[in-house]
Amino acid sequence: MLHTTNFSFLRPKRVLRVEESHPCQTSPCWCPPLLYILYVTIVYKTLLQIAHIKLTGNMAASRLVSFAEKIIKPCSPTPLSLRHYNLSLIDQFMLPVYMPIVAFYPFPSKNPQQISNILEKSLSKVLSSYFPFAGRLRDNTFVDCNDRGAKFMNVEYDCPMSKVVNLPDTGPEYLPFPKDLPWTRTRDEESLLVIQLSHFNCGGLAISASISHKIADGCTLCNLISDWAAISRDETAKVPSPQMIGSSIFSPSTDIHTDTMIDEIDNQSLSRKRYLFSNSKLKLLKSQVASETGVQNPTRLEVLSALIYKCATSAARANSSSSKPSVLTQVVNLRPIFDPPLPTRAIGNIFSIIPVATMSEDEISIARVVCKLRKAKEELKNEDHVKENKLVSLMSKWPSMANEIELYRSSSVCNYPLNNLDFGWGRPSRVTIPVIGLGNTFFLMDNQSGDGIEAIVSLPEKDVPEFEKSKELIEFASPITDLN
Repeated sequence: MLHTTNFSFLRPKRVLRVEESHPCQTSPCWCPPLLYILYVTIVYKTLLQIAHIKLTGNMAASRLVSFAEKIIKPCSPTPLSLRHYNLSLIDQFMLPVYMPIVAFYPFPSKNPQQISNILEKSLSKVLSSYFPFAGRLRDNTFVDCNDRGAKFMNVEYDCPMSKVVNLPDTGPEYLPFPKDLPWTRTRDEESLLVIQLSHFNCGGLAISASISHKIADGCTLCNLISDWAAISRDETAKVPSPQMIGSSIFSPSTDIHTDTMIDEIDNQSLSRKRYLFSNSKLKLLKSQVASETGVQNPTRLEVLSALIYKCATSAARANSSSSKPSVLTQVVNLRPIFDPPLPTRAIGNIFSIIPVATMSEDEISIARVVCKLRKAKEELKNEDHVKENKLVSLMSKWPSMANEIELYRSSSVCNYPLNNLDFGWGRPSRVTIPVIGLGNTFFLMDNQSGDGIEAIVSLPEKDVPEFEKSKELIEFASPITDLN
């Protein structure tokens, strides 16, 4: 098939591509005339050389050896009765951006061609269950489950994997993703799922997935990737069927349009750094908070979100004369909170948020914030999440409140089995989620060894020096400078 490449700075009219296919089936090869092959080969090599010159930073020092792109379709067609997947009300409010995740594997036991074949075939199989992700968005109201497929890119770099993973910031980590894709908008005719398989000259590889937030939250992302890995590891594996029930719970609206959706992507200069909070340190912090507040068994996420929030707000206030109130929001998965609980494999955006407002600096102590988080959680459990949709209500109000408050966001994929993503060649040496575009954001995930939590903190650059001077951060965190 002939199509455009993904180089944003250069779009040749025609490039040799592999034909769209169902990897579970056998399809005939299409062979163009010899002269055309020679012509395309010369043009493509030239494009790669130009791409190499244009890319910056570590990418410029790392030669792009090869680039191929396929469209992977479900191995069995989606029935006509399931071709119309309605967005839920929460889906409609979500930003149509790609959520990214990448896993690094230093010593895969299979060769590159075997790996490509296994991943393509298993992806095709998992898409037959997660068929909305092979469809296309339509007018912020539904997904046309037309089996157009997911994009699969196969890239080879002439650099070692350590050059990508062994950095404290997330910038060069985007090498395992298509250029400028993470956290950018998903257009109506674009793939809702984009995969990139990156091979490095040391023999290591990276598998990245970028999935549209319009139809998936963090739980959905983790389930899809885990199910894909299970089928890749064992093609006879039985995985739970995803449940398409979001719109039946949160009935969609006809009054929400894409041009009125909230768009929070920041244009300011941001710094994204990583910090490790060991379980021993978190246990100490939990004990201190419990003794000060009486909160029974505060969770790791409660005390850690409160600590980072306290340090970040103090840093921001030190650099500004503004006395605006601050609000911390924490994402909560609603599936286990519903009565009865919703299936774990219910796909879509099925979450709410806990907002904690602090009106003055005196209120921003770790203990007080934890108390407020715990109280808000208890209130959340007693709400009717269909009638009293706090998430939609707050998201509707935020645009008008943007100049009145300083908003901080905490979200987590802790306790999901991401560090066990075995596609058939062992566990990854590292799994990470790039965080870009939003300032005042804290993303929490279990570290690879399982003995702590890694916090990815995105703040305005001007606030970082003060943030890193915070006594609480110095006491409980270790900056991550070596990601091997």
